[in-house]
Amino acid sequence: MRVQASFGEDGSIIALAEIIEEGDDRVRVRLRPSEDRKIAELEVPPEYADRPFADLAARFKVTESPDGPAFTPNVS
Repeated sequence: MRVQASFGEDGSIIALAEIIEEGDDRVRVRLRPSEDRKIAELEVPPEYADRPFADLAARFKVTESPDGPAFTPNVS
């Protein structure tokens, strides 16, 4: 499953929206960037594909690298 993630400068996830494939009749939602929020498209780790987005947001943050954005464990 692929999602759009809205995240802050520290990588904390603010919102997640599933990317809906063409031909799927579900409502599509697109997140919008702002001055203090970035948007990235990411692949959800397989073990979290059936879990609520709140679990994903609590356990991960978004990090940016030369290879592109990625989910990384949220170490606190």
